[in-house]
This record gives sequence, C-alpha cells and structure tokens, in this order.
Amino acid sequence: MFASYLGQQFITDLRQFCGDICHQIGEKTDYKSDNSLVTNIDILLSDFCKNHSASKGFSFYSEEDHSELNFPAMIVDPLDGTREFVASRAECAVSVAWMPSSKISEGYGLILNPYTGFSMVSENKSNWPAKEMNLDYLTGLVSRSEWESGLFKKFNQAHLAPRGSIALKLALLAAGACDYVVTLKPKNIWDIAAGTMLCEERGIHLFSGRRKISSLDEVKYQAPMIWCKDEAFSSLSEIFLS
Repeated sequence: MFASYLGQQFITDLRQFCGDICHQIGEKTDYKSDNSLVTNIDILLSDFCKNHSASKGFSFYSEEDHSELNFPAMIVDPLDGTREFVASRAECAVSVAWMPSSKISEGYGLILNPYTGFSMVSENKSNWPAKEMNLDYLTGLVSRSEWESGLFKKFNQAHLAPRGSIALKLALLAAGACDYVVTLKPKNIWDIAAGTMLCEERGIHLFSGRRKISSLDEVKYQAPMIWCKDEAFSSLSEIFLS
C-alpha cells in the first residue's frame, strides 16, 4: 500500500503541484551562503514534499530544509539543477527518496522532470531483457558545469555527453539512455539518493572511488563517483580512477 501510494498518488500530486506553481517561475532567485542558487520554486517544492513526509511519519531531509539525518527519512532535492532551471534549460528534476533505513536496496525513488514530464519511479520495471552493453564502446553522461569547466578534457578516450542535474542523469541511466554516469565533484545525499536507488534496482551500482556503496548514511560523498554495472567498472576505473 505504501509503495503504491508513493509511486502512483504522490507523482500524480507532484505533477499537479508543479502545474499549480508554474506561473510563479522566475519570481524570485537568490544566492545561499555557499553561493549556490535558490529560487522560490525550490522552497515551494520542498515544503510540498515536507507535508507528505510528515503525513507518512518520515523525517525530512531536503537541500532547503535539513538538520540531522535520521531514518526513516524522506530525502529530497526539490529542484536539482537550479542553474539549468534559471536558464530555462529542461535539464532539472525533482528528486525524492523514501528510505526506511540507510540501505540503498530498501529505498524507493522518484525523479520527475517538470519541463518534459519524463519520470522514473521504483515501480517502473522492465518487461523485456535488454541486450548486453558493448564494453568496447561505453557511453556516459557528465555534469554540464564540469564539462564546460574543462574537467573532462583529459579523458578523450571516453564517449561522454554533458547534461544538467545529477538526478536527471541518474534517471536517464536507470532508463537505459547511457551506460554510466560519472562526476568529479562531491555530491550531497539529496543529490543522489533517489537516482542511486533507481539505478541499484536495475543492477547499476554506485562506486565512490573504488568502493561500492551499499548504504547512504553520510551527508556528503567524495568524488570521483561512478554509477555503472559491475562488468563496466573495471574499464571505467582505468579511465577515471587511474
């Protein structure tokens, strides 16, 4: 019943709420103490998710509203990719993770792109088996800001494309749009919780350095970080971790 509500009713409610607040886009943009962008839409989405969290008895941990990480928790990035959102680029996403414990395998994830309507939830299970990946030609998605700052220039043997929002990239990876995602900068738990769970459910794991992560019990995770299937990690680690 709980999973059914999360996957069906919540995303219906979330889509409706995004439609209700779309007229407020662009009303207010500010900078936080760490010089990161925040908008009124971030706050509205965070408050919306917090109300749902309270109704289900989960503690709430959001980029815009966090103190101590306690489980069970609803972990939220209300608008991952705020810079893309401010630029009106459809590469942002609402990222919501319900975690009864810190174990990735026990969680439930939801990612929604309000611009395109693309979404991935834990209930999106494949009916047909996919062809095995081509280990000689692995395609990856990377951060647009990391790409534009030149961090990936030295990895010219890799087949990469830039996209905004780590949450959106992980949803695309879970959906089969690429073979891996890599970041060279640290990420907070709200950035990656939902996407990591969606990937884990499909046999795609998170590696922080050479360590496979099975629990999300830390607030920040150090780079480089790679999300990929086990059989791809060896060749990817030679590129990005050597």
